Amino acid sequence: MALKPEIWVVVYYRGPGIVVTSHYIENGEGRHRIRDLRAIRRAEAAARYAHALALVLGTVEIGLSAGLAVAYGSALVVVVGLVAAAATAAALVLGERRSSRWATLEATNGSRRVVLYRSRSSREFQRVRRAVIRAVEANRDPRP
Repeated sequence: MALKPEIWVVVYYRGPGIVVTSHYIENGEGRHRIRDLRAIRRAEAAARYAHALALVLGTVEIGLSAGLAVAYGSALVVVVGLVAAAATAAALVLGERRSSRWATLEATNGSRRVVLYRSRSSREFQRVRRAVIRAVEANRDPRP
């Protein structure tokens, strides 16, 4: 009778929505073997359409108020345009500080891109990221 070698699975992280072990990462999409994952990277979610729209409309507003001020020779239009532009800038700065961004951990599995983990909590995201780094290092070929 041939003896099978024991395979130890080390759990690096177990949390809501993800389990990172020495052999695989399991999340809502399924189970991904560590050895099959390539190009593991962090990505910030760029879904900031309201932010970009506010910047564009603020720029248009300044252009329109400057054009109207020159056309009508009115200092009042310039003041109103500058106050509105300052309010838009203040709203953008405050919104940027208060809103938390989605941090995403992505990888390539074969020919497709997979999302391994996504979180708004920087602390939780860093824990998962470190666990994935440890799992990848444990699966490296010891030979150069």
